[in-house]
Amino acid sequence: MRLSWPTLVGVSLLGLGVGGAITWAGTRPPAEGSPEVRFARDMSAHHAQAVDMSVTLLKRANDRAVRVLAQDVALTQQAQIGQMSGWLMAWNRPLSGLNAPMAGMNREAMGIASVSDVRQLEDLSPAVAESRYLVLMRKHHLGGVAMAKSALNTVRAEPVRAFAQRVVVSQTAEINAIDALLEQRALTPPADTPGTMDEMNHDQ
Repeated sequence: MRLSWPTLVGVSLLGLGVGGAITWAGTRPPAEGSPEVRFARDMSAHHAQAVDMSVTLLKRANDRAVRVLAQDVALTQQAQIGQMSGWLMAWNRPLSGLNAPMAGMNREAMGIASVSDVRQLEDLSPAVAESRYLVLMRKHHLGGVAMAKSALNTVRAEPVRAFAQRVVVSQTAEINAIDALLEQRALTPPADTPGTMDEMNHDQ
């Protein structure tokens, strides 16, 4: 199955419809600057890079297992971006705040790939790009898991807590799958992992 941008946009709109249908009867919507609003914006931006890298690999990868992983990441995380956008609309909050997403945070510790790393996925040979994608996505997922675990310590809105827990479970499972693919390629998973959320909250 090959994904196109119209397909991904459709998935995003489906997620937005689900998120926008949330009601907050009897409770105040999360305020601007609240952990819920920050999480929705920051995780959406984090997901967006994973989708971009995965769409590139869907176009270029020859290994079926890598294409399946890239397809799952692209579909799942684009739908979740739509869901988080739906929350912000339901809360009557803009999709973007005054500050850029993840402002002041250590992007490397969050698993954010550099512009150069992302560009290389288009320029390297398919086999090398596949391995590079696995390494980058593993680190990216570790950052996403750390962000979601931190959210579980701060957010109070139950739909957001349930979402964060699903991110922890699903991305941890995909990290294990990535490790298996790296082992098949005789590559050792990188030892470096994102640090604590305190470390992630400071640019270096």
